[in-house]
Amino acid sequence: MKSYFFSARSTAFLPLVVLLLVALALPHCRGRRYKGGENTKSFEFLFEGRERSYELYVPDSLKPNPAILFVLHGGGGDPTRMMSLTYGAFDRLADTHGFLVVYPAGVDEQWNDGREVPNSQAHEQKINDAGFLLAIQDRLKQDYGAGKTFFTGISNGGFMSFRMGCEHSDRVDGVAPITANISVFLSSRCRPTRVPILVINGTEDPLVPYDGGFVKVLGRERGQIISTDDSIRLWLSHNGCAAPADFKASETKALDSQDDGTVARRFRFPCSTPVELIRIEGGGHTWPRGLPYLPEFMVGRVSQEIDASAEVVIFFGLD
Repeated sequence: MKSYFFSARSTAFLPLVVLLLVALALPHCRGRRYKGGENTKSFEFLFEGRERSYELYVPDSLKPNPAILFVLHGGGGDPTRMMSLTYGAFDRLADTHGFLVVYPAGVDEQWNDGREVPNSQAHEQKINDAGFLLAIQDRLKQDYGAGKTFFTGISNGGFMSFRMGCEHSDRVDGVAPITANISVFLSSRCRPTRVPILVINGTEDPLVPYDGGFVKVLGRERGQIISTDDSIRLWLSHNGCAAPADFKASETKALDSQDDGTVARRFRFPCSTPVELIRIEGGGHTWPRGLPYLPEFMVGRVSQEIDASAEVVIFFGLD
């Protein structure tokens, strides 16, 4: 089994000790792999000359004109590993609330997310991932009369969620990137109409720096990003709202009940189109209350203070 966020291509350049550490870590998560329930359907179709695929969860409780929730895996991941990362939480939430859940697959386990990374195959091959995702949306609207469309994802999938909100705001009703900021390249080209956004980032993320800089995966630079706070300020501006210099006035009650080395601080900004940040102080490159897919010293802490899957569903109004 592969790691959730490290592609096989990059591991060929690693010291043997790192390979051994990854190998030791992966058996920990193998037994907890979630492959979807009987309502999970697999689809493939030809898009721009490539076979593309996705998993679709259709709950028995599906509402008329259901919402679509796209859940995007990280780099080196796939739909099944994304389901595992959340312990299948989105499927259970869909059972309760009647929406569709889509788990698409990137080409070579990557998304062309707008970071313009030279050693990314998705970027080098100019993979039209946005077009692929919108093609799935079209199919679901035709097959299910689907209504609103939302995007969330972790890491590479979080960056791709930002890109969908920036470049396709006419087709997107909300985004919720996790462990991701806006790339420097995309920030100068991001001109959305008003789109609700929830960002959940850890301050001790060793791969995607909370305060901006270069994303680094196993010692290799994977694109430059602006800070989390500047990503929020940029989105506030796009949503027609004032961006505060200090976020303190927008903070609600901090969550610190789990004794796990993290504190979750929620910031809700005065804006007619919602903008929300959940800052996980002490949190790592992880999905809050999700699977600890690698050892803490490699990716940081998994916060138990919030359930990221539930937060996404509540923010989008799917509950």
